[in-house]
Amino acid sequence: MYNRNLKKELANKNKKIRLYKKEIILLQKQLEYYKNQANIDYLTKLNNRSAIDYNKKYDNVILGDIDYFKKINDEYGHILGDKVLIEVGLVLKKYVSKSDLVCRWGGEEFVILLKNSDDDMAYSKALSLKNEIENLKNKFGFDITMSFGISNTIGRNLDEAICEADKAMYHSKQHGRNMVTIYSLNL
Repeated sequence: MYNRNLKKELANKNKKIRLYKKEIILLQKQLEYYKNQANIDYLTKLNNRSAIDYNKKYDNVILGDIDYFKKINDEYGHILGDKVLIEVGLVLKKYVSKSDLVCRWGGEEFVILLKNSDDDMAYSKALSLKNEIENLKNKFGFDITMSFGISNTIGRNLDEAICEADKAMYHSKQHGRNMVTIYSLNL
């Protein structure tokens, strides 16, 4: 009688353990899903700024901002403005290598973190992106341009390089827009 009760009790405990294991696996999957959701921009499906791992080594930062985006929203509506953001995101993702990171920085700003690149390569990449963004005119029927700023990470942390890329981008904005500027101390 004692052995039968003990076997029954062990069987019940093993059953509970299996159920707990299944629940743990389900919770782990849910946690992974929510972690991914927290790092993905809902509109463009690009990474968002929370996806940036500041401990990873990147060589160059490209910061881009859609020119006159408020005017696009005001003249054509926010739904079309959202479509422009989505298309710009697709262009950026298409023309940036898998080892690099493309993020929607916020609003109409995007950041691209490049690995294995020098300033010339980053400039060439930004120039190509600028030209591809201009080609979106064919799809939408109105001008879409982007201003870019570039900074390398040599001798600075990623936050500093992003700030420098931001200054370079604003230099592009202030000097005609639809330009690429590499950060220098003269800006």
